[in-house]
Amino acid sequence: MKKTILIAAIVSLFSASAAVAQDAPKKERSERSMNNRRGAMWDDPDLNLTKDQKDKLKAQDEDNWKQMKALRDDSSLSDDQKKDKMKEMRTKQKEAREKILTKEQVEKLNAKMKERMERGRNRQAQQ
Repeated sequence: MKKTILIAAIVSLFSASAAVAQDAPKKERSERSMNNRRGAMWDDPDLNLTKDQKDKLKAQDEDNWKQMKALRDDSSLSDDQKKDKMKEMRTKQKEAREKILTKEQVEKLNAKMKERMERGRNRQAQQ
């Protein structure tokens, strides 16, 4: 009898802790991934960015993020229209970023971004 009560108590304890763990609040996926990306991108010591460049890039990044979010939330556009506008926005963002950075920094940044894309593809292939 004591063993049965003990086992029931242990099972209920594990069940309760699992239920609490599932109720933990989660950030939105896009917000979480953007925050992770931001810090690593502009704080990379290999790029040798000046404080002014970092400030400009962070401000540009914030503005771009807000524009992309507004575009995603715009229900008046079709998915194809949204894709076209996002592609256009990314092109403008890249051009603006290249005006802030030196040629050498642009090359290093492009190499780092390409490396990140490869790591992402490798991770997806493993899943």
